[in-house]
Amino acid sequence: MNALTVTYDTLAQKYDVRHLKTRAKTVDTAGKRVHLASGKTLRYDKLVISPGIDFRYGAIPGWNKKTEALLPSAWHAGPETTALYQKLQAMPAGGTAIITVPPMPYRCPPAPYERASLIAWYLTQHNPTGKVLILDANDAFPKQALFEEGWSALAPGMVTRISGPDGGQVQSVNAKKMKVRTAAGNFSGAFINVVPPQKAGKVARSAGLSDVSGWCPIDPDTFESTLVQDVHVIGDSAASGLPKSGTSANAGAKVAALAIAREFKGKRVKDPLFINTCYSKLAPDYAIGIAAVFGVDNGGNIVVRGTGSGTSPLGASSAYRKKEAEDADKWFRALIADTFT
Repeated sequence: MNALTVTYDTLAQKYDVRHLKTRAKTVDTAGKRVHLASGKTLRYDKLVISPGIDFRYGAIPGWNKKTEALLPSAWHAGPETTALYQKLQAMPAGGTAIITVPPMPYRCPPAPYERASLIAWYLTQHNPTGKVLILDANDAFPKQALFEEGWSALAPGMVTRISGPDGGQVQSVNAKKMKVRTAAGNFSGAFINVVPPQKAGKVARSAGLSDVSGWCPIDPDTFESTLVQDVHVIGDSAASGLPKSGTSANAGAKVAALAIAREFKGKRVKDPLFINTCYSKLAPDYAIGIAAVFGVDNGGNIVVRGTGSGTSPLGASSAYRKKEAEDADKWFRALIADTFT
């Protein structure tokens, strides 16, 4: 966990940022005030809000706040991640690890499949008769052919996926009996990782920034809310059309910052560009990647621009995949440094 833990200390010191280590509880958009958990109130001219995600606890019968401890999602990094790892370690020999995937959109589209890959790699090292079953609400997923090629190469016969059209969407779970029900049948798992359907974080919803979709509509040129003036929504909560990834969140934040700076000078951002890069590791020395450049079309939608977009090649050598794993580590370090320092 130390490798995944970062602070804002360097960022605050280097750029003289006033960093308050407290939570924003509510936003009074009419009075332009943010009420903090510390009891203090902040006034703003412009508000940038990155509220992250919340789970739709009522979406899957049997999965709720009470049963979450038994079937952790680990979609909020930290204690959930540690709990999930401990359950994986306790999985008996020959058991099945089940991962359920919600309908898109959700935080980090390739993440459930990367997690399935790394669980499979772990099983090859510690529980070689174990299996991985992906119960998926979706028809297809990013880098699908590359993932499937990797599963065949690294863990042949270990990973099975049932898609949405084949009945893979979860209908209910039984945490005590460790069972998952779908249209394709009932499945028992020694380890069950429920990735639940998601929505914008509570502080955004209570401020009136989300619509019926559960996400926050924004102006793609500025990331300003289309529902509340002078509030810019960035990160996973924004219904921007960008993948809900760390790199695209970083790009959207930069556009929002530029838009605010320009607006204070009476100008607007014109034709913003967004870059999304996402590597997925299937093993310590095996990675695949995708990159895309996005822009705003004439209809005001964020869409992929053809130039600069693509994925890793199919059929690449093990040396190539190892080089991509090294590139993935470099990309991660660069993104963290750009974001936090």
